[in-house]
Amino acid sequence: MRRPALTAALLLAVLALPACSLFGDDEEELAETAVVEEVQARREQVQRVGKVEIGQLSDGLVVSAFGVAPGAGYANPTLEPRRQGRPGADGFIEFDFIAQPPDPSLQMPVGEPRARILRADRLLPSGAFVGSAGVRVFASGNFSTVNF
Repeated sequence: MRRPALTAALLLAVLALPACSLFGDDEEELAETAVVEEVQARREQVQRVGKVEIGQLSDGLVVSAFGVAPGAGYANPTLEPRRQGRPGADGFIEFDFIAQPPDPSLQMPVGEPRARILRADRLLPSGAFVGSAGVRVFASGNFSTVNF
């Protein structure tokens, strides 16, 4: 005769579970999207760009840039194209060397420049660089140019 008590306990346990959806939780997806957008908004140019290299691939070129971040803890470096990757008036395809700063609450030290070196790569598919003079990569303190 303990069945009603067991049934009631199971019912309470089920009701205490958070609501779940078989097709995904829209609120969770919205929250993840908001976090991604916040991270994107916090991205900034690296302090200085050093060496820029261009390598040949079977289906295009790869641009590799090395730079120095403003402080320790910067991550996810990328080369973001200017003008949707189209060459400027001088024939150069231009990129901004961007990285994600660390969470401000971590209070990361600035650190030595050699410990803040980042590398970013960008594929230029075949045809994207035809008629271009070269590549120019910008940082907050300088830029570097490589001719094709």
